[in-house]
Amino acid sequence: ELTRDKLCSVIKKWHTLIEGWTDVRTTDGYTVRMFAIAFTKKQDNAVSSNVYAKASQVRLIRKRMVDVMNAEAGKVALRDLVKNLIAESIGKEIEKRGKKIYPLY
Repeated sequence: ELTRDKLCSVIKKWHTLIEGWTDVRTTDGYTVRMFAIAFTKKQDNAVSSNVYAKASQVRLIRKRMVDVMNAEAGKVALRDLVKNLIAESIGKEIEKRGKKIYPLY
């Protein structure tokens, strides 16, 4: 969980903030509520100063976030899930699938 001042320092002006959350049941029976956030990223050839994603793109990215979290966390035990979260493998997978729709970081 991020503190308010840390979250405010992460959020950038002129970018879209995309948040997703889901309740996932691990293989050993624990129910974990997972949250993920992503930000749009400016493309190299962009002329405009803002990098807002359309609402349909945000919905599609959020859906992919939830799908990745369900797929990755639903097939492992809680101990392995914590290892995956520390190694940021779930975050990298979310970024990889989401940037096909809109550049993310």
